[in-house]
Amino acid sequence: MSGWVAGAVVVGSLISADAAGNAADTQAAAADRAGATSVEGLRLQLAADKEALDKQLAAQKEALNQTLAAQKLAADTGNTVAKDMLTQQLNAQQSSLNQTLGLQREMFNKQVENLRSYKEAGEAGQTRLLELLGLGGNKDAPDFGSATTAFKLEGFDPNTLFQEFNVKEMEQDPGYAFRLAEGQKAIERSTAARGGLQSGAALKAAAQYGQDMGSQEYGNAYNRFMANKAFQAQEYGNAFNRFTTERGNKLGALQSLQGVGQAAAAGQAAAAGNLAAGGSQAIQGAGAGASAAYGNYGSAAGNIASNLGAGSSAAYGNYGNSMSNAYAGSNATRQSAYGTNTANQMNAITGAANARAAGQIGTANAFTNAIGQGINAYGMYQQNQLFNDYLTKRSTPSIPLF
Repeated sequence: MSGWVAGAVVVGSLISADAAGNAADTQAAAADRAGATSVEGLRLQLAADKEALDKQLAAQKEALNQTLAAQKLAADTGNTVAKDMLTQQLNAQQSSLNQTLGLQREMFNKQVENLRSYKEAGEAGQTRLLELLGLGGNKDAPDFGSATTAFKLEGFDPNTLFQEFNVKEMEQDPGYAFRLAEGQKAIERSTAARGGLQSGAALKAAAQYGQDMGSQEYGNAYNRFMANKAFQAQEYGNAFNRFTTERGNKLGALQSLQGVGQAAAAGQAAAAGNLAAGGSQAIQGAGAGASAAYGNYGSAAGNIASNLGAGSSAAYGNYGNSMSNAYAGSNATRQSAYGTNTANQMNAITGAANARAAGQIGTANAFTNAIGQGINAYGMYQQNQLFNDYLTKRSTPSIPLF
């Protein structure tokens, strides 16, 4: 009976220990499942965080691309407008320059056309003047070198104007010779009438008559000689003056034409100078305008590029800050998830360990209790047996108690 009671106690203890173990296993399995669930939750949370981070990064990248594209479009539009303005300014300046140069060239051509006939007349006069002076290249030209020919009166030697009056001149005087001849004829007729043509008286009379005639006619012959020389000198001078006047008139007319040509050439030169000066000023003005236009274009392009660079820098800065914030937020989320999961894992591990420890302790306690209860039951049973034996022996004195 005592064995059965002890066995019953042990079996009950075993059942209790097994129940404690099963409960511990169940609790540990629940803790393991809680840990696995925490890991799955961590995985899902990390996946969701990664998906959210990827979407944020993609959205920020798209926003950056759109911002950069918009800035580039604005810069391209600005550059196109600035370039178009530059082209229009250059075209306007070139058109103005062409019109100005065209007007100045037209005026120059008109002046040259107006002066052409005068210039051609001057050139013709100069050519003819050079021919008359014997300086032209056409030696077959009429009167070539005639302007350099010395004055000469045909049939007259101007040196005779300087001859002095002498007896020969007197004897050659027509008046003197006529009167002398007529006087001698009279003497000869008178002498012949008297029959003494060759007489001494006749010869003496003729000699006396010649001497008297020479004395009387010398002054007259001299005066006629000097008057003749004066007349010759006057005629020579008149002829020289006519020659000089004619040559002067001929050369003067050509010189006048030459002067007209020189004035026309000077006018054409002045017109060319005005054209050059006006053209230079117009070209300088166009160059200054083009330089200013290019300067404005450069400034505009520089400002556009500067604004584009600043906008791109700001966009990239914002993009970097957004990425940094996104990564920081994701990192914080991950750290929090990992921290929570770690705590859950620790709690699960601790719970499973505690459950298993509690099961083992419960099993051990059950076994201990069972053994103790068996021992106690067996002891009680033995004690009861001893007590019964004692009581029996007390009733039978012959049997000693111990």
